[in-house]
Amino acid sequence: MAWSTLGQNWLEMMAASAQVITHRTSRSNTPAQWFGMGSEKVAASLESSQAMARRMAKLPTHDPLAMWNAWAQLLSSGMRPYHARAVSNARSSRKRR
Repeated sequence: MAWSTLGQNWLEMMAASAQVITHRTSRSNTPAQWFGMGSEKVAASLESSQAMARRMAKLPTHDPLAMWNAWAQLLSSGMRPYHARAVSNARSSRKRR
């Protein structure tokens, strides 16, 4: 179940990212907007790293099946900040059109 959730979230994130990239590259951006977009990526990467580090500290080492599911959860926790921002930005860009 953890792997299918990871795959579904990845697909949602990719679709939302495509919408956001299309919207943002079709407009003329100010330096402040470019800085905001870059800052958003840095913040997401820091949150992702922290979430994955917390999960990694709790990885089970005794059961291979538990380890397999734990890796999916680890990857999901790392993707969550990017997913949240991409989906939120896609919603915002749809409202602005």
